[in-house]
Amino acid sequence: MGLKFRSAVLLLASYCTLMVAGCAIDPMEQLAVDIQSQDVTKRKQAIIAMANLNDQRATEELLGLLEKDDELLDVVAVALVKKGREIEQRNLQVNTIVEAVGKILGNAHLAEPFRARAAWTLGEIGSRQAVSVLLTGTLALIGAAPAAYVREYSRQGLEKLGYYSEGRAYEVPMGGLLGQVEVLPEPDALALPDAD
Repeated sequence: MGLKFRSAVLLLASYCTLMVAGCAIDPMEQLAVDIQSQDVTKRKQAIIAMANLNDQRATEELLGLLEKDDELLDVVAVALVKKGREIEQRNLQVNTIVEAVGKILGNAHLAEPFRARAAWTLGEIGSRQAVSVLLTGTLALIGAAPAAYVREYSRQGLEKLGYYSEGRAYEVPMGGLLGQVEVLPEPDALALPDAD
């Protein structure tokens, strides 16, 4: 009994040591440093890593960037599309990404490009949960003037979700962001349609 007991204790101790050592590596620590870098490439790689990471802190960091990082706004939006689509695939009743991005769209204190890219993100995720916030976005204002970009991308998002009789294709095809990705596609630049 003594030898078996000691062997079991040693095995358990070894296992616990490995588990503790494995838990000591937190990728978000390095990503939090990288995302503050002056090097745009390093920041972009950090965003891609966060898109692939199943960690609520990564999602919160991406949401924060969607509100303030005009330099990498587009790649952050695609990262959030990836995360939002992953939630949709799990068929959860509430898509927390849609809720959080919807709050960004509805924040009248943010600059228009951030709100417009949030509307684009909601349309690209493909969740019907976004319909009500996108409908509100079609009435968005900047002060007393219409927020043209926010309105346009909210309308396009509704088209992608099949709200209107005329649909619109997703810019990032469904299934295009599955699993671990090494590169996130760049969406078209924000633009208003040509007046005929």
